[in-house]
Amino acid sequence: MPNPGANCQGVTGASQSSLTNADYTNLVSAVNTDNYVNIAGNASGSIPLQIKMNTTESSSNTILGNFGVIEAQGVRAINVRRTFPNTTAFTDIRLDFRNSITMQPIYLTNVALSAFDIDYANSSGNSFDDFIQITGVNEAGATITGTFQPITNSNIIFSQNLQGLLTRTTNDPNCPAKNLGTQCQGSVQFSEPVKSVNVRYSNTGYLATATNQEIDFRVDNYCYVPQYIFSGTVFDDNGGIPENKADKDNADITSASSVYANRPNYFNGRYDPNASETGIAGSTVQLVNCSNTDTIYPTQSVIRNNAPLGEYQISIPKTTLANNPNLCLLEKRTGTSYPIRTTSSIKTINVAANTYHYPNNDFGRVIAENAALVLRKSQYVNNCPATLNYANINDSTSPETGFSTNLIAGIAPGRCIAYKITATNRANVNIDNFVMQDELQKKGVANATVTSTLANPALTSADYDSSSPAVGQNGTVKTKPFVLPPRSKRDFYFNTRYGTTQ
Repeated sequence: MPNPGANCQGVTGASQSSLTNADYTNLVSAVNTDNYVNIAGNASGSIPLQIKMNTTESSSNTILGNFGVIEAQGVRAINVRRTFPNTTAFTDIRLDFRNSITMQPIYLTNVALSAFDIDYANSSGNSFDDFIQITGVNEAGATITGTFQPITNSNIIFSQNLQGLLTRTTNDPNCPAKNLGTQCQGSVQFSEPVKSVNVRYSNTGYLATATNQEIDFRVDNYCYVPQYIFSGTVFDDNGGIPENKADKDNADITSASSVYANRPNYFNGRYDPNASETGIAGSTVQLVNCSNTDTIYPTQSVIRNNAPLGEYQISIPKTTLANNPNLCLLEKRTGTSYPIRTTSSIKTINVAANTYHYPNNDFGRVIAENAALVLRKSQYVNNCPATLNYANINDSTSPETGFSTNLIAGIAPGRCIAYKITATNRANVNIDNFVMQDELQKKGVANATVTSTLANPALTSADYDSSSPAVGQNGTVKTKPFVLPPRSKRDFYFNTRYGTTQ
């Protein structure tokens, strides 16, 4: 008969399910392996359930008979056959529930079970008095007993004294084995959420001896309010570059000897554990409203046992979100470590029907030494010709002969200094909206003793913003916004006349 407790009454928004026939077979196949089994009775994925089943024998002298799956009229159950050495010996069958997404215990509500063939015999060569205790572990860690669910036409009662199920009277006949008959069916339901249940099979102790005996049991029902789970890792997007080799000034992305050459995983916005990238601690990730990130949803941070560094998981009941599709994950960080982002600080979540897990929402950062952009400024002293072809000026160790990063010594007022600024994008992502600007020195500002002005050739309108100075003027040289493609560099040039007064 259906277990009267097989319902989700009192649990708003809950999904409901029970073990499928295949689940019974899979559980028995994995018994005592300490492995969790994915449960097909998952209410279309809304109950992410795994179960581990183990047995414990109180006596090494118990003769272990069948522990398998039986089927009656298309319905399966677990059959347990034992010959106990005495009436105090028992077999415990423990079912542990785990969330298949978080790998943490999952607390199921209205868990209901039924045991069958709970009967009594006291005849020559056949003596037993079946006794079944069904207990669970609640959220407080306490062991609780399932609430008896009376079955019409059943001989089974719940003994308050023994706290378990047994045959109502010794006059009731034995029940046919393995038929899941109503006459010897005892059912329970847990009034609190539980993370595990234990079925203890033994004898009442009313008889002096015990012989071969068997029972069957089923998991009739469980309920669970579906949880959306958002997860990912805050990671060091260094592509495997050792921290002691990181260099903010290294613009070499081609030489084999450079640590920044051949680094497809460096600063690419993707978490690449195979490239020795690791998670980093110190960030917080929150579920927020995309339109107003100050609206933070009440969530639960789920910490997995032995979770990798930097991993986060956020769990929130489906009922809390209702039908709100405007969800974003926001990563924040305090302090000065890993100051540079390689991904956006906010990720939009597109919630889909019957999809409850949203993994791989990763956020990348790097240390300052692994910044994507390297700027290199070099200078060349010239005599201010009417035309200056930058393409004909080579790099040099001396600023008198070519573009050099070395200091200029003893320049005469009235000569010119040409500058080359090389912007190198070491990253494997675009640098968008890149603007290079450089303020020409002005006497009395930042300890400058002379004023410099722009010299020929004039800045091109294709590269430079209209706010840049004209020839003969002082001001800030500023480019238009550019996109620096991944693993690329670009040179910017301008010429200045060094001031004639000191």
